[in-house]
Amino acid sequence: MATTPESPLSRIVLHVMVPFAVGYVMVWLLRSVNAVVAPDLVRELGLTASGLGLLTSAYFFTYAAMQLPVGLLLDRYGPRRTQSGLFLFAALGCIGFAIAQDELTLTLSRALIGLGLAGGLMTGFKTVALWFPRDKVAMGNGCYMAVGGLGAVLAATPSSLLVQAIGWRPSFVLFAALTFAAAAAIYLVVPERGGGGKIETFPQQLRGLANVVRDRVFWKVTPVVATTNATALAVQSLWLGPWLVDVGGLSRGEAANYLMACSLGFAVGVASAGSLISWLRSRGIDTLTVLSYGIVPFLLVQALMLTGWATEFLLPIAIAYGLTGQVATMALAKYPEHFGVALAGRASTATNLVAFVLAFACQYAVGWVIDFWPPGPAGGYHPDGYRAAFAGALVIEVAAYLWYLGFRERR
Repeated sequence: MATTPESPLSRIVLHVMVPFAVGYVMVWLLRSVNAVVAPDLVRELGLTASGLGLLTSAYFFTYAAMQLPVGLLLDRYGPRRTQSGLFLFAALGCIGFAIAQDELTLTLSRALIGLGLAGGLMTGFKTVALWFPRDKVAMGNGCYMAVGGLGAVLAATPSSLLVQAIGWRPSFVLFAALTFAAAAAIYLVVPERGGGGKIETFPQQLRGLANVVRDRVFWKVTPVVATTNATALAVQSLWLGPWLVDVGGLSRGEAANYLMACSLGFAVGVASAGSLISWLRSRGIDTLTVLSYGIVPFLLVQALMLTGWATEFLLPIAIAYGLTGQVATMALAKYPEHFGVALAGRASTATNLVAFVLAFACQYAVGWVIDFWPPGPAGGYHPDGYRAAFAGALVIEVAAYLWYLGFRERR
């Protein structure tokens, strides 16, 4: 029997969400794995902190650049064809990364990976909007992100062990094969379902996007979601690992274990936040009201990282960072309700565009700031460099949060 939106939710999850979630595992694995292979890249290519930041952040640059095109593709062709096609570029980027012999080729290959994975989150959100009951959208989004968080878990200790066993280059060949398999699974297993409305011409799609970016809810949500997500993405996918070593005094293996704890915290955090938002929404409490309180814990965790107490609470900080860092993304569950399903892809990817542009800037800027300090006592990066860079990001996030609290979405 064919799967339809009227099928039991368990059948929709199995036939529709599982293939997309497996693909999203690869999105997070490839986004975060440079935190583990960074020492190998630095040793082999002699990268500075800013060079490492630029190389890794190339992923975010192309990921961001593709957000608006992905939104148009989603609303026109649907998530199945969009995601499976893009994943082929990511697999090609993994091959390029594996065979690269210089920093430029690594950077270009990393950029191609980012391009190919650019639909990872939003195709899942669009799929949830198309297939799930309205009151289950936030829960579906949270569970989808939680499963993807397993990719960040795999990018920590398991990837560290894999790299130590076979080397980082063969590891990326394996990642290419897994990404191609995910593309095939999405294309062959997921039932076809349209973009959620009538097929629009390209000018009509652009007018719809213009309506999104003129909307007051969009400008209430986007700054705080983009700044907090950008910092969480930039730090968790690269700088948290070196921070645990250079500031926390951990070994490389211990840091990988702490990164895995952070990733587990992320999976629990987004799943719990999505379920809580759905439960509260069923009781008449708006998603944006919940967000007003949900962002505060992440700001407090970052503030703790700037203090002298940070080294006393490394494991709780790592777990709490993952647990709270992506909670703001749950605000995007408001978009299908506010804009309608037909515009949900464009609205979500527009916010995501801002988030990943900032993630690119943040990941590079952290390395740029760190380079102002001489190497640390043990030969890594200086702890004061991390504090200065992280403090700058926190100031921007607090400003965006105050904007969110003071902004009225209705005239």
